[in-house]
Amino acid sequence: MNSFVNWNPWSLLFALASLIAAFSHVLLKKSAAEPHKNFIREYLNWKVIVGYGLMFASMFVCVFAYSKNVTMQSGAVMDGTGNLWILLLSFLIFHEPLTKRKVLGNLLIITGIVCFNIF
Repeated sequence: MNSFVNWNPWSLLFALASLIAAFSHVLLKKSAAEPHKNFIREYLNWKVIVGYGLMFASMFVCVFAYSKNVTMQSGAVMDGTGNLWILLLSFLIFHEPLTKRKVLGNLLIITGIVCFNIF
């Protein structure tokens, strides 16, 4: 447990940024799946605008985390939680199946994040 002494709790902001980005992807995917009246409405509708707004918000959360002395190495590792958020949101919102490969892949990612932060 002594290894957590040097761990920066601000790196958890990257998990939050990944969650925000995952919601952004959901909105963009929902918009892409819908028919639009014309080319302009395809890109200028509330789902696309809010989706890109969330993407920018995610970027600003990352910048704030880096301003709190989160290392580039730690930030990149915590950004890997985005795969977990996408898996959960795809299952909950789009009712995509949870396959063994998806679950195993996400367990490996979580194991890597834990190992990185322990060692």
